[in-house]
Amino acid sequence: MSPREPLATVIARAPGSIRRTMSIDIGARRGFSAALAMTGLARDLRTGEGGPDDVTVLADASVAAGFDMSRELTSLETTPTDAWVHELIGARAGGGFRRHLATVVPAAEAGSLLRQVLDDMPAAALISGYAWMRLARREGHDPSTLVPANMLERMSDLCSGWRTGGEAVASIETSHGMPIQDCPPAPVDDADPWGWHAMGPLDRDWMRRRRCLDVSVDGHGGFSIWAMFRDTVGEENGAEVVLHEYAVTASGSGTVIDAITAAPRVLPFPECPAAADAVGDLVGCQLAELSRSVPELLSGIRSCTHLNDLLRALGGVAELVAQASVAQG
Repeated sequence: MSPREPLATVIARAPGSIRRTMSIDIGARRGFSAALAMTGLARDLRTGEGGPDDVTVLADASVAAGFDMSRELTSLETTPTDAWVHELIGARAGGGFRRHLATVVPAAEAGSLLRQVLDDMPAAALISGYAWMRLARREGHDPSTLVPANMLERMSDLCSGWRTGGEAVASIETSHGMPIQDCPPAPVDDADPWGWHAMGPLDRDWMRRRRCLDVSVDGHGGFSIWAMFRDTVGEENGAEVVLHEYAVTASGSGTVIDAITAAPRVLPFPECPAAADAVGDLVGCQLAELSRSVPELLSGIRSCTHLNDLLRALGGVAELVAQASVAQG
């Protein structure tokens, strides 16, 4: 069985910690090649020594993007806005988008909150097909007709859950289509009014990817990071259910990772959780280099596409570790 235990709440904010929360909402679509609308929000929040209500918003960002049927970016509005943002128009989600992003973002903006939100858009496009398949099955379509041509050529052994002989690959090979699992309800995590940035209800057949990355330092050159991500889909009755969820804990000295673990919370296929066993390969890596180290060290059936995205996002908090250290000093 795949895990089905979403976190009821994220960890409590500690004095002196910095929390980054991000979300991307992906519009409903009616086919694998349909156009996509995305909206993204993010916030960096410092918690002071005065308790959980002693907070300072360090940065926030928003994105509104449109992708056409071929997944090319056709419209993009951001806050804050910069001239380099417009150089992304025409880039294709899933077709070198992140490489192009890396070439157009100025060095001074490499660790910015806006850059981190934009980096998440290809992954958001990837997960969006799941809501459409749920919709199509709800409307009575034959599951075997919902599989794109050559899907197994692209997906087999791409990650742990799509390994040869696994549930997903076997289901498609036997003309049963892609398995659509029962998804647990998403817990309502509203005990801490500053725990997340504001997010409205998720519309039916929309999807949402949210992240929380919590950073603390100890005053002796050590850092600790707790992070999680959750992918959800909006249901007919207004509910929000969980498709993917992972939590990650990491610690280190200076800028180097000394320990890291991943905990599967909700995953679609029985083979998916095995990817968590390989994250220890990142011990010894530079925090700021994770966007490069993760795809180099974790690939194929030893990896999870979505876990890898969370691990790459840890690299984006290297500047937050530095900020937390300065504030504590």
